[in-house]
Amino acid sequence: MKIYKYIGVALMVLSLGACKTDDLERDIDALKDRITAMEAKVDRLNESMNMIRVALDGNKTIQSYTENEDGSYTLTLSDGNTITLTQGEIGATDVYQEVSISSNGNWVIGGVETEHRAVAADGEPGVTPKFRLAMESEGKYYWEVSYDGELTWEEVKSQQGTRVYASASGSSSVAGPIASAAPNVTGDKFEITLTSNGTKYEIPIVSGLACAITEPALEDGFWIVPTNTGETTPIDLKGEAVLVSAPEGWTVTAEIGNGTLTIIPPAQDGAEGIITLQVNKGVYWAIDQIKVRSKKVITSWKAEYELGDGFYIGDELVSKETYPGGTLIENGGTIPVEKGEASGVYFIAGEANISISSILATTGDAPLVIVGDDPNNPPTVTFTGNNSYLRAGTQNLLCKNVKFVRDGMYLFHANKGSKVNKVIFEQCKIELKNNFASSNATASDPSVIHDFQFLKNKVKFLGALSSGDIPACNFFYSTGGQTVGNANISNNIFYSQSEDTRVRGQFFVVIGTAETTIKLENNTFCNYIQNSQGIKAKLTGDWSVRYNIFYSNISATTYNTSYLICALEGSIFPASNDAFESNVAYNAVEENATAWNVFHGDSMKPSGDYNAKIPQEEESPLQIVDWKNGKFVSSKAGYGATIE
Repeated sequence: MKIYKYIGVALMVLSLGACKTDDLERDIDALKDRITAMEAKVDRLNESMNMIRVALDGNKTIQSYTENEDGSYTLTLSDGNTITLTQGEIGATDVYQEVSISSNGNWVIGGVETEHRAVAADGEPGVTPKFRLAMESEGKYYWEVSYDGELTWEEVKSQQGTRVYASASGSSSVAGPIASAAPNVTGDKFEITLTSNGTKYEIPIVSGLACAITEPALEDGFWIVPTNTGETTPIDLKGEAVLVSAPEGWTVTAEIGNGTLTIIPPAQDGAEGIITLQVNKGVYWAIDQIKVRSKKVITSWKAEYELGDGFYIGDELVSKETYPGGTLIENGGTIPVEKGEASGVYFIAGEANISISSILATTGDAPLVIVGDDPNNPPTVTFTGNNSYLRAGTQNLLCKNVKFVRDGMYLFHANKGSKVNKVIFEQCKIELKNNFASSNATASDPSVIHDFQFLKNKVKFLGALSSGDIPACNFFYSTGGQTVGNANISNNIFYSQSEDTRVRGQFFVVIGTAETTIKLENNTFCNYIQNSQGIKAKLTGDWSVRYNIFYSNISATTYNTSYLICALEGSIFPASNDAFESNVAYNAVEENATAWNVFHGDSMKPSGDYNAKIPQEEESPLQIVDWKNGKFVSSKAGYGATIE
């Protein structure tokens, strides 16, 4: 495993067994000095590469500079960035291999020509290599280089194809990429000369000329700009005039002295381009640019529906053509039930409250679609009484952006004998006193849901107010005869109502004779314990239970054992154990902590003696834990829900 240049890590590898205190202190000090020296070499090398980039591009000037006591220069560029430049010798034998530019305009590292452009060609800009040191063993470091802004790294290779090492000590010196760097005699240009071929570049020194876009938060290197409102970011423009270049359909406003750049994209989702600003003073120009991407902002799902393009709930397109007859329900309204059936497409106004006291059953010829119209202000639908809930019969049931409150036994019911193509809940907030879903199907009168999708939802289980009382709250539970062909339960948060409470339950139980392919990925469970079994089904196909976070901060002597999977007889296992081993757990308490197991004792297993546990993190994998607002933000990359 690679260990990068951090002093704290390096110190841990010292042998402490036979050292006296003073010897140990000298070793530590020497190691600190070596690492500090090497870090300085890395920084100097990368600063030199940045300066070469400025020289090659020719689109920046220098606003001002200062000469430092050590002979280096600190330059303030026209884009607001600063570079501290050290010329000539960097020091230490074999610090790095020579950096130069080939006649083809490619970077040459250590005499090996790369495929990466140093000089722009065919409209494509050149790249700037970024170097770092990786540790092979204590005191032995080798060079790595990145050509894509530190996204990926590769080893620097010699002409013989071997790893290039950096010496930690040595008396001889190696010249840096820049042989000399200093202002000229007249003080209007800064001259740098490359070590490799003696090429000299002149960068104008022009005070009062600046062109700097203060980058907002970027996503994949793009500034994401909403289509309906546009967006503004600070800029620093100094000079005589500014020229703006933008893709067709984009409106850009930037003025010298105004201090802001305002961009309004076309009314198109995902439009991309580059915004370029150029400012001149006399014959000199300074240039800065930023990549932009438009994002269509939805303010009304019904409006999207009426426009004809529609929108998706899960993978199902809801449009006037596929699901006709959309109706808006205002505050205090209700969803009509006729002859015991509910059907149609209903948009509920933002922050509206409606109450349902009957069963909404899709047993007719039309599906039932319930959508909160305002994406930012979901309505609340409360089911009152024991005989009020959602029931799937013979048509699709689709729900999006709704807060459901249910005080009874369950919110959703799969009736015996029912055969439903799709049941989808997406971006809903759900508060439950008991179970989410149940079924009364039997072996003689089975129920079938071909496709169940549960995506980007927050489910709050209203557990008891005392940690000693642990209610059983199943998520999807069937005693027998229930079949779910495909189940995708991804990117959801399941949690108890407070940090002082917890709930337990069988999470997904489908024990009919048919096979189930389940995808349970990137979910966050907080004080929800899969007891006694999490997923209980006859599993087949490409199923996966991974990238989930299981969190508990409750110390309890009962119901503190969790079993993630109970694969019924006849189940087929994926080719790789990664499909069910890549989960993490965390206990915020040590006493009477929850035991997190992968398989239940009654489960089929990959091998007869397989007895794995979910790996426990030493530190919490959640960056934010906010029980009141149901906000649990993962700090472990690739794991847990990312709803917000």
